[in-house]
Amino acid sequence: MPTHGDLQRMLVEIGQIQKFVAEPEFRMGTQKLDVVWRKMVLSVPTYAFEVQVGGDVFHALGKLKHAHDLWNSRVFLVGHSDQFDVKAEQLLAGPFHEIKTELKIIDVSDLNRLHELKREVRETEEKLYLV
Repeated sequence: MPTHGDLQRMLVEIGQIQKFVAEPEFRMGTQKLDVVWRKMVLSVPTYAFEVQVGGDVFHALGKLKHAHDLWNSRVFLVGHSDQFDVKAEQLLAGPFHEIKTELKIIDVSDLNRLHELKREVRETEEKLYLV
């Protein structure tokens, strides 16, 4: 079972493979987003991720809403979808209704699979001197 830190590292590596400036623990005022992907070092986050493997979904959604409001970031909640689907749906129908159509939920198993595939492609490209 991947930890919060493991999932953050996967997101950072996927972002780097996709040629983003990928950064964990990105400061947003007094809070931190778990991971962001930016197009350039000095740009605002294009993608914002919150990893939720326990804890407060309300707080995570609040940070994502703020990132979307500030920078028009694409927002993602990562975790075990069966553990927070109901709570997230309630919150998205209520206090966070503005981001309901914007938020994407990524299940841990899907993120793990994407990470494996991206690494495999990158290693193959390196082996063939294509990067």
